[in-house]
Amino acid sequence: MSTSLTQRGYSLLEMIVSLGIFSMVMLVVMGAYVTLISLDRQARANNQLAASLSFAVESMARSMRTGTSYDCNAGGNPLNCSSGGGTISFLDSQGQIISYIQKSDGSIGQCTGTPGCLDNNAVSLTDRRINITSLRFYVRGVGVNDDTQPNVTFVIAGTMTTDAGEVTDFSIQTGATQRLIEL
Repeated sequence: MSTSLTQRGYSLLEMIVSLGIFSMVMLVVMGAYVTLISLDRQARANNQLAASLSFAVESMARSMRTGTSYDCNAGGNPLNCSSGGGTISFLDSQGQIISYIQKSDGSIGQCTGTPGCLDNNAVSLTDRRINITSLRFYVRGVGVNDDTQPNVTFVIAGTMTTDAGEVTDFSIQTGATQRLIEL
């Protein structure tokens, strides 16, 4: 009776080739994974800046909706401003003067309780990585002979720069219509 022994397994050469192929595949996968992580960080940074800008714009619109006596360009006399102005002041729902300006550092500034809003007394509403290049306010419906519901439209343009140096241009237009209870 004869018994034959068959050996099963991989030879050393087969093991080296399979490890080499596995290493190459893992190298390509890791490169793609690192790129994906980098793109995710950039997207999160852009979303964070966009959320910051959105919060500032919504905060401005909310206070304007409940405001009265809109004064475009802070002339001291509430008037329509159909050609647009760089600043706006109004009385909020508590009777305080609120003003918005474009600060020289490229941010949107807010002053509360003071009639004159300047760079040095304005609180920045936007993130330092957001650079406002244009801020214009358009006021309609203010005045004794105007039957239109008072509303303010404001246009903001600028750039957002992420920590990675990626620059995104933006332009936003939104409006706020006065919402007072008329009894």
